[in-house]
Amino acid sequence: MENQEYIRSLIKQFTDGNISKDAYAELVQYLNTAKDNDNIYEAMDQVWDKMDNLEEYSKSDADLFYQKLISDQRFSEVKTYKLWPRIAAAAAILLAVGLGVFFYTSYYAPRHLEGSAATRDLANDIKPGGNKAYLVLSNGKRVSLTDAANGELAKEAGVEITKTADGQVVYKSASDISGRHPEFSSGSRTSYSNALNTIETPRGGQYQIRLPDGSKVWLNAASKLIYPVSFNGRGQRVVELSGEAYFEIFKNKLQPFVVKSKNQEVTVLGTHFNINSYTDEGSVKTTLLEGSVAVRHLEGSAAILNQVQHRLGDLSYRRDDARGQDGVVLKPNEQAILAGGKINVVLADLDETMAWQKGDFVFKNEPLESIMKKISRWYDVEVVYAEGAPKNITLGGLISRNKNLSAVLKMMEMTKKVKFKVEGKKVTVLPVKK
Repeated sequence: MENQEYIRSLIKQFTDGNISKDAYAELVQYLNTAKDNDNIYEAMDQVWDKMDNLEEYSKSDADLFYQKLISDQRFSEVKTYKLWPRIAAAAAILLAVGLGVFFYTSYYAPRHLEGSAATRDLANDIKPGGNKAYLVLSNGKRVSLTDAANGELAKEAGVEITKTADGQVVYKSASDISGRHPEFSSGSRTSYSNALNTIETPRGGQYQIRLPDGSKVWLNAASKLIYPVSFNGRGQRVVELSGEAYFEIFKNKLQPFVVKSKNQEVTVLGTHFNINSYTDEGSVKTTLLEGSVAVRHLEGSAAILNQVQHRLGDLSYRRDDARGQDGVVLKPNEQAILAGGKINVVLADLDETMAWQKGDFVFKNEPLESIMKKISRWYDVEVVYAEGAPKNITLGGLISRNKNLSAVLKMMEMTKKVKFKVEGKKVTVLPVKK
């Protein structure tokens, strides 16, 4: 087993998906007894380099491959115990999934699927989403941010709206442009104080915006944010969200920041948080990363249009009785789930919640139907289910959102629990024949 060529041949068999139980046991035995993993990573590199038309893979990709290698569920009776320090962080995330079924990025090369049914079904490959959005100005003009040149987009209410070289939309007030502090005063209202802008991401799009107060917002696919062109002269900074967004709010005690979404409002002073409020989901999830937020249920569709009257410090409930129908104050690493008119608080899984903002898909014991909704939005495809297709099976894993659709679907097919067929922009979920 010390022979490097033999190690490489076993790893090649593993990536090709045709390694036998005895060969896998032999490879695992070597992994368990080896003094270091340098030879293993070198062999992995050599296998990868000999495969044509493959993207370069990173250190983290190699670590994930190693973790998959030592936990292949086809040979669950073959035990392995050694965990190299180099992959401890990545493994901690993956082991936390606890599903027994995983799919990851890059390690199963597309080449070994050439000529297979899976490759034929996925012949019409679809590229991932990207920075795509539309800006709707207060006069109704609709600007494609994908096509717009960098530089000034418009001027409204004394605010300059620009698109930066890195693809962000930035609002700069007159004071900000002149080098003074961004607008936070309670100065006089202007005739433009009610001017609103809207930024919309289509299916297959995402975008980042810096609001007039300096707050940063990242919008996920199929999302919309409505906000004032200027917060100057307003008691609160109120915006409305549909879809999903991650917020980093500039602190200003004089102007609490309020996000309204799907019968819910979130009040903050300065914090980092994520809201998932897609209309096709059964709940609204608010996840706090830093600071403190008050999450409040709004009764009825008309209530969402009312101005928020309370301040964070005015809430009458305390932490020990925070779980109820009216609202809750979250602590960092907590998630409020609004469903059926009630708010419940759970410990947040930040890796899973923030994966989209970091450019990944992370699924942990997630139903296939939920996974396919996310895939549908990001790749802008229609998902349908054939008769007998599984909807309630759970899968878990990590894969980059920068991969083509075929890579994601192929990894899921490797679980042997589901199959797919792609026709144009339609993905059909198929049952697996036993």
